Amino acid sequence: MLAYIPVTLDLYRTVRRHLHFTLQCLVGFADKAGQCWPSCRKLAAVAGLSKSTMSRHLAELERAGVLTRQRRPGGVYAYIIASRFLPATREVSHQRDRGVPPAPTEEKLMKKTSDSHGVLDDRQQWEPRLRSWHRSGGRFWNAFWGPRPSEPGCWVPKALLTG
Repeated sequence: MLAYIPVTLDLYRTVRRHLHFTLQCLVGFADKAGQCWPSCRKLAAVAGLSKSTMSRHLAELERAGVLTRQRRPGGVYAYIIASRFLPATREVSHQRDRGVPPAPTEEKLMKKTSDSHGVLDDRQQWEPRLRSWHRSGGRFWNAFWGPRPSEPGCWVPKALLTG
């Protein structure tokens, strides 16, 4: 959620030092117009502060003219951050560079086929299970894996049992 947001630090000199991080957390929720609607509880969790401390910080930021708060039905606030405290660009630091390969898709991770029972028989799934079963001398087998390899109706693919 929180990302690196470029800001002009000279502007923050007008804001009391202990409010800088609270303001940055609030800017992280804001849209391009400076409007945001996070709850005080959510802001407190993101900032790692107590809810009462976050409420006090928001009230101080409002008194300092950094933001305006409008109470909405249900006791929640809508915040509008003064435009001078908003970043000039919404570029964030965590965007992927061109040289970094894309994350593997779920389809690539889950290359599975079905045997005659309709049970998934991914080689990467069954090989470690069989290895641990062999190492334990046939004692260790999880019931969720189906019948043991020595029992009839075993779900392990036949190619792995014979190979």
